[in-house]
Amino acid sequence: MRTNRRLQGVTTAPVSRREDRNNRMRTYLYAMSFRVAAFPLSVWALMSGQLVIGIILAMAAIFIPSVAVMTANNVDHRQASNGPVSPTRALPVTPSQNHYEEQ
Repeated sequence: MRTNRRLQGVTTAPVSRREDRNNRMRTYLYAMSFRVAAFPLSVWALMSGQLVIGIILAMAAIFIPSVAVMTANNVDHRQASNGPVSPTRALPVTPSQNHYEEQ
């Protein structure tokens, strides 16, 4: 007797909480590392007369923390779908296709 159980597909499996948290922490670390580097580089660029580069780096150093916090707080709330259905179970059984009962 078959049960009508749905199969768990690899693409429908949700990301584990630990992996999701590690990905968000890594993204935050990269963004804040860039910010820490951008701030002194902007001061150096402004002091050396490269006004455009200095302003771009200063703006990055100002706005990156808010973007980094928003991405770090973006928890993956996706739910696993119902999953794939077995291809043989998805096909309708018609009398011409039901070879097992004819024998």
